[in-house]
Amino acid sequence: MKQYLSTISPQAIKKTYRLVRYKNERKKYLRERHIRKAQNTDIRNLFDSEAEKLIVFVVQGADWETGKDKISGGAMSITSICEETANVQHIHQSETIMVTMNQEHLLLEHTQFENRTKIFRFDQLAGFFKNVQDIIIHIPEFLVSRFCETLSKKDKVWIDSMKNVHFNIMNQNIRLMPSPDQIQVLKRFGNKVTITTAHQQYCSPHFRSFYAVPIHKFSVWISPEQYKFVPWHLKENLMVVSPDKHSLRDGLLAKLQLIEGLTVTVIQNLKYQEYKELISRAKWSLTFGEGLDGYLIEPVFSGAIGFAAYNKDFFTSDFEGLPSIYPDMQTLFERIFGDIKRLDEREAYQQVQQRLMEICASHYSHETYRRNIMNFYTGNYTYA
Repeated sequence: MKQYLSTISPQAIKKTYRLVRYKNERKKYLRERHIRKAQNTDIRNLFDSEAEKLIVFVVQGADWETGKDKISGGAMSITSICEETANVQHIHQSETIMVTMNQEHLLLEHTQFENRTKIFRFDQLAGFFKNVQDIIIHIPEFLVSRFCETLSKKDKVWIDSMKNVHFNIMNQNIRLMPSPDQIQVLKRFGNKVTITTAHQQYCSPHFRSFYAVPIHKFSVWISPEQYKFVPWHLKENLMVVSPDKHSLRDGLLAKLQLIEGLTVTVIQNLKYQEYKELISRAKWSLTFGEGLDGYLIEPVFSGAIGFAAYNKDFFTSDFEGLPSIYPDMQTLFERIFGDIKRLDEREAYQQVQQRLMEICASHYSHETYRRNIMNFYTGNYTYA
């Protein structure tokens, strides 16, 4: 018996222990059996196994406890770019697939927002796409440090067999970017590395030099025509608030609750369509996050006034000094109450809302977004 036990891998022992110890691990095991079966069928039905060119989008896996995806701007953005990429196959001549990284909990599809993209496992690729010579692998910035560590020996042999291996880091939040040293690690596995950005502010010559790789702006899928615009006189006196944490958050929300007639709703546990319906009713929005994020832009496109603290990491300079964009969160805390009362009048409201709308619309256009994606696949980078 002792000799037999010595032949069992530590990984197998750990897996068995977790199956016995944790109920959620047993649920995950049963759930993933079905996912694997579906993925193995879907990859045969949806893709050409003889393809010589492949584009891969890596996404975060499922939540361990629930087995579901968590709605996030990042997941929605990557899925949108993946679908736009598939739509321009005539440009890149590649199969386009979305996968979870090795060692992630399996996910068959994103269910919290509308999309048409199935999700597969990275470890399926080497066994199915055996003739690939050119590959582009898009990796979200926060997964870069783990990606290479999760590659199996089979994955590495498969990648090494290719003529052209291009890694693209999807920089959707500059504060989550890996260090230049970590980016250099990717160069050991491929012959090309690029960065694409969600924001204009960190698509610049400075970051081209800092990371020492080409940088290209993708932007995001948000654009005015996707939202139901509701004018001031039809709005509810409702403020929607981002779920982000901040040291001033509790005190600020407590004070906002004291404004007579104002309803304050923190965004949580909503599917995307439910969120869009909610923001169409709201007069106001408040973000504790990046500032120039969906909790500001999407309500503005729906007719709201968005409040945020300005920061140079995400905002471009044309947002600085706007009546609802404050120099910092402390200033926002001190001024927002008076500004809400002052702006809750048709003319004052419309003046501020229209200015926000104009600036946001100047940065977020679906036509420009699609053109940026096509430019990437033709090698026409913003900063080559």
